[in-house]
Amino acid sequence: MISRRRPLATLASVAALVALASCGGGDEEPTGDTADAASLVDAEVEILAIDNAFDPEAATIEAGTTVTFTNVGRNDHNVIPEEDEAEWTVSTEDFGPGDSASHRFTEPGEYRYYCSIHGTIDVGMPGTITVTNPGG
Repeated sequence: MISRRRPLATLASVAALVALASCGGGDEEPTGDTADAASLVDAEVEILAIDNAFDPEAATIEAGTTVTFTNVGRNDHNVIPEEDEAEWTVSTEDFGPGDSASHRFTEPGEYRYYCSIHGTIDVGMPGTITVTNPGG
C-alpha cells in the first residue's frame, strides 16, 4: 500500500515521534535494548529522487521498515518495481517535484525498481532495496 504525503508532513511526523520518545513516565533510564526495539517498530528510511538518480541507489533495511520516496528534483519521476504485480508502484502523476510516497516492506528479499522516465531497471535511474530479517 502506498501512502502519499508532502515533505512537511514527514517532518511533522518525525518531530512528533521525537517529542513522544523524549517523554517518560518513570525514573528508569531506557537501556540500549529498549531504545533499539523502539526504533525497529517505527523505522523509516528516505530515498530521494534527484534529477537523474535515486539517493541512495541501494538501501538495506530490516523487515517492517517504511521507505519514503521523496522527489527533491526539478523533474517528474516515478517508481516502477521490477515485479509487475508489486503494490508499491508510484505513478508519474503522483510523484512530481516535492511529492512523497511511502511503503512498508515486510518481507525479506531484494526489491529492484527504477524511474521509467530516466532509464530502465539496469541503466539510467535504477535502485535496490534489500530487506533483511529483523535483528539479523
